[in-house]
Amino acid sequence: MGYEFTQAVYDVVTLVPAGTAVTYGDVAELLGAGGPRQVGAAMSTAPAGLPWWRVVRADGTLREDLAERAAGRWRAEGLPCRGGDPERLRFPEARWQPSEADFEALDAIAARLIPKV
Repeated sequence: MGYEFTQAVYDVVTLVPAGTAVTYGDVAELLGAGGPRQVGAAMSTAPAGLPWWRVVRADGTLREDLAERAAGRWRAEGLPCRGGDPERLRFPEARWQPSEADFEALDAIAARLIPKV
């Protein structure tokens, strides 16, 4: 699952619109490959410009150093935070709900991971 998986993760993340978020596990599920840890590893090398702050842990948090940087972006995008904690998103309200067209794009990304026979 080397470079192709990493690129597929980035491609999925670029589809997540402002004001919504997904979990590491959501990305793996949408790809039908890997798991939260593999997605996290891919995100650790995310290129500049990738909206990394839209991908969080299942509890709506990020590592402390990332959460501090993400909080301002979450506020700017209007992402709902849990209680008064600006460093923890509220799910399911924040979760991205892909449209039919989004699912077509996601299927195309996932198809690239299937080995060619």
